[in-house]
Amino acid sequence: MSINEIKTTVFGFMGAQPTRLGQPGSTPVCSFRLGSTPAYYDAAAGVWKRKSTTWLTVKAFRTLAVNALACLHKGDPVMVSGSLVTEEWTSDGQPHSSLVLVADGIGHDLARGQDTFTRNQSGAAPVAPTDEGAVGPDPWTTPLPSSPSETASVCASSASSAAERTSVGASNAG
Repeated sequence: MSINEIKTTVFGFMGAQPTRLGQPGSTPVCSFRLGSTPAYYDAAAGVWKRKSTTWLTVKAFRTLAVNALACLHKGDPVMVSGSLVTEEWTSDGQPHSSLVLVADGIGHDLARGQDTFTRNQSGAAPVAPTDEGAVGPDPWTTPLPSSPSETASVCASSASSAAERTSVGASNAG
Protein backbone atom coordinates (compact mmCIF):
# COMPACT_ATOMS: atom_id res chain seq x y z
CA MET A 1 0.00 0.00 0.00
CA SER A 2 1.26 3.46 -0.80
CA ILE A 3 0.93 6.71 1.11
CA ASN A 4 -2.43 8.47 0.67
CA GLU A 5 -4.02 5.48 -1.07
CA ILE A 6 -7.80 5.37 -0.65
CA LYS A 7 -8.83 1.89 0.51
CA THR A 8 -12.55 1.21 0.77
CA THR A 9 -15.18 -1.51 0.83
CA VAL A 10 -18.40 -1.13 -1.13
CA PHE A 11 -21.54 -3.24 -0.71
CA GLY A 12 -23.84 -3.35 -3.72
CA PHE A 13 -25.30 -5.32 -6.59
CA MET A 14 -23.70 -6.38 -9.86
CA GLY A 15 -25.09 -4.12 -12.59
CA ALA A 16 -23.93 -6.41 -15.41
CA GLN A 17 -22.02 -9.59 -16.10
CA PRO A 18 -18.26 -9.16 -15.59
CA THR A 19 -16.50 -8.42 -18.88
CA ARG A 20 -13.20 -9.98 -19.86
CA LEU A 21 -10.62 -7.36 -20.86
CA GLY A 22 -7.30 -7.84 -22.61
CA GLN A 23 -6.06 -10.51 -24.94
CA PRO A 24 -4.95 -14.13 -24.49
CA GLY A 25 -1.41 -14.15 -23.17
CA SER A 26 -1.85 -10.88 -21.28
CA THR A 27 -2.55 -10.36 -17.60
CA PRO A 28 -6.16 -11.44 -16.88
CA VAL A 29 -8.42 -8.43 -16.25
CA CYS A 30 -12.17 -8.16 -15.81
CA SER A 31 -14.48 -5.23 -15.27
CA PHE A 32 -18.04 -4.77 -14.08
CA ARG A 33 -20.39 -2.06 -12.83
CA LEU A 34 -21.38 -2.07 -9.17
CA GLY A 35 -24.44 -0.19 -7.94
CA SER A 36 -24.76 0.77 -4.29
CA THR A 37 -28.04 2.23 -3.01
CA PRO A 38 -28.03 3.51 0.58
CA ALA A 39 -31.28 3.19 2.52
CA TYR A 40 -32.46 4.56 5.83
CA TYR A 41 -35.46 4.01 8.05
CA ASP A 42 -37.84 6.99 8.27
CA ALA A 43 -39.36 6.45 11.72
CA ALA A 44 -41.98 9.18 11.24
CA ALA A 45 -43.34 7.49 8.09
CA GLY A 46 -42.60 3.97 9.33
CA VAL A 47 -40.91 2.96 6.07
CA TRP A 48 -37.47 2.38 4.57
CA LYS A 49 -36.41 5.05 2.07
CA ARG A 50 -33.74 4.72 -0.57
CA LYS A 51 -31.26 7.35 -1.66
CA SER A 52 -29.90 7.58 -5.20
CA THR A 53 -27.69 4.77 -6.51
CA THR A 54 -23.95 5.34 -6.84
CA TRP A 55 -22.36 3.44 -9.72
CA LEU A 56 -18.69 2.46 -9.79
CA THR A 57 -16.61 0.56 -12.29
CA VAL A 58 -14.76 -2.30 -10.63
CA LYS A 59 -11.63 -3.84 -12.13
CA ALA A 60 -10.04 -7.08 -11.00
CA PHE A 61 -6.71 -8.56 -12.09
CA ARG A 62 -5.05 -11.98 -12.31
CA THR A 63 -6.65 -14.84 -10.34
CA LEU A 64 -9.30 -12.54 -8.89
CA ALA A 65 -10.39 -11.64 -12.44
CA VAL A 66 -10.55 -15.29 -13.53
CA ASN A 67 -12.63 -16.27 -10.47
CA ALA A 68 -14.92 -13.23 -10.80
CA LEU A 69 -15.65 -14.10 -14.42
CA ALA A 70 -16.53 -17.65 -13.41
CA CYS A 71 -18.63 -16.94 -10.31
CA LEU A 72 -20.24 -13.48 -10.44
CA HIS A 73 -23.48 -12.70 -12.26
CA LYS A 74 -25.64 -9.68 -12.96
CA GLY A 75 -27.81 -8.92 -9.92
CA ASP A 76 -25.60 -10.71 -7.38
CA PRO A 77 -25.15 -8.92 -4.04
CA VAL A 78 -21.41 -8.45 -3.54
CA MET A 79 -18.82 -6.76 -1.34
CA VAL A 80 -15.75 -5.34 -3.05
CA SER A 81 -12.65 -4.10 -1.20
CA GLY A 82 -9.87 -2.26 -2.93
CA SER A 83 -8.28 1.03 -3.95
CA LEU A 84 -10.32 3.91 -5.28
CA VAL A 85 -8.48 5.48 -8.24
CA THR A 86 -9.23 7.99 -10.99
CA GLU A 87 -8.69 6.80 -14.55
CA GLU A 88 -8.06 9.60 -17.02
CA TRP A 89 -8.08 9.51 -20.83
CA THR A 90 -8.62 11.74 -23.85
CA SER A 91 -11.25 11.02 -26.49
CA ASP A 92 -11.90 13.30 -29.48
CA GLY A 93 -9.60 15.86 -27.92
CA GLN A 94 -11.69 16.03 -24.73
CA PRO A 95 -10.32 14.96 -21.34
CA HIS A 96 -12.40 12.40 -19.44
CA SER A 97 -12.10 10.78 -16.04
CA SER A 98 -13.86 8.07 -14.10
CA LEU A 99 -13.68 6.64 -10.57
CA VAL A 100 -12.61 3.00 -10.58
CA LEU A 101 -12.44 0.58 -7.66
CA VAL A 102 -9.39 -1.65 -8.25
CA ALA A 103 -10.40 -4.77 -6.34
CA ASP A 104 -8.20 -6.54 -3.83
CA GLY A 105 -11.07 -8.85 -2.86
CA ILE A 106 -14.61 -9.63 -4.01
CA GLY A 107 -17.20 -11.80 -2.32
CA HIS A 108 -20.89 -12.49 -2.28
CA ASP A 109 -22.74 -10.59 0.47
CA LEU A 110 -23.76 -13.44 2.78
CA ALA A 111 -26.20 -11.16 4.63
CA ARG A 112 -28.36 -11.52 1.51
CA GLY A 113 -27.98 -15.22 0.71
CA GLN A 114 -25.86 -18.35 0.93
CA ASP A 115 -22.92 -19.48 -1.15
CA THR A 116 -20.29 -22.20 -1.15
CA PHE A 117 -16.56 -21.84 -1.59
CA THR A 118 -14.28 -23.97 -3.73
CA ARG A 119 -10.56 -23.48 -3.25
CA ASN A 120 -8.42 -23.27 -6.39
CA GLN A 121 -6.51 -26.53 -6.72
CA SER A 122 -2.98 -26.44 -8.06
CA GLY A 123 -2.65 -28.50 -11.21
CA ALA A 124 -6.42 -29.02 -11.56
CA ALA A 125 -7.06 -25.89 -13.59
CA PRO A 126 -4.92 -23.08 -14.91
CA VAL A 127 -4.43 -20.30 -12.43
CA ALA A 128 -3.38 -16.78 -13.19
CA PRO A 129 0.26 -15.91 -12.73
CA THR A 130 0.90 -13.85 -9.62
CA ASP A 131 3.07 -11.44 -11.54
CA GLU A 132 3.11 -10.11 -15.06
CA GLY A 133 5.65 -12.11 -16.98
CA ALA A 134 5.42 -15.00 -14.53
CA VAL A 135 5.79 -18.43 -16.06
CA GLY A 136 2.70 -20.61 -15.92
CA PRO A 137 -0.46 -21.55 -17.78
CA ASP A 138 -2.46 -18.75 -19.37
CA PRO A 139 -5.91 -18.50 -17.72
CA TRP A 140 -7.30 -16.77 -20.81
CA THR A 141 -6.89 -20.02 -22.73
CA THR A 142 -9.36 -21.72 -20.39
CA PRO A 143 -12.88 -21.23 -21.78
CA LEU A 144 -15.46 -19.71 -19.48
CA PRO A 145 -18.40 -21.87 -18.47
CA SER A 146 -21.09 -21.54 -21.11
CA SER A 147 -24.08 -22.74 -19.15
CA PRO A 148 -25.38 -22.03 -15.65
CA SER A 149 -24.79 -25.67 -14.68
CA GLU A 150 -21.14 -25.45 -15.72
CA THR A 151 -20.77 -22.21 -13.77
CA ALA A 152 -22.34 -23.84 -10.71
CA SER A 153 -19.85 -26.71 -10.89
CA VAL A 154 -16.98 -24.23 -11.02
CA CYS A 155 -18.25 -22.11 -8.12
CA ALA A 156 -19.80 -24.71 -5.81
CA SER A 157 -18.17 -27.66 -4.14
CA SER A 158 -21.44 -29.51 -3.72
CA ALA A 159 -24.78 -29.52 -5.46
CA SER A 160 -26.97 -29.31 -2.39
CA SER A 161 -30.49 -28.17 -3.10
CA ALA A 162 -31.89 -24.84 -1.98
CA ALA A 163 -34.23 -26.70 0.38
CA GLU A 164 -31.28 -28.39 2.11
CA ARG A 165 -29.47 -25.06 2.46
CA THR A 166 -32.63 -23.43 3.82
CA SER A 167 -33.13 -26.18 6.38
CA VAL A 168 -29.50 -25.91 7.50
CA GLY A 169 -29.85 -22.13 7.78
CA ALA A 170 -33.07 -22.50 9.76
CA SER A 171 -31.55 -25.03 12.15
CA ASN A 172 -28.52 -22.78 12.72
CA ALA A 173 -30.74 -19.76 13.39
CA GLY A 174 -32.24 -21.26 16.53
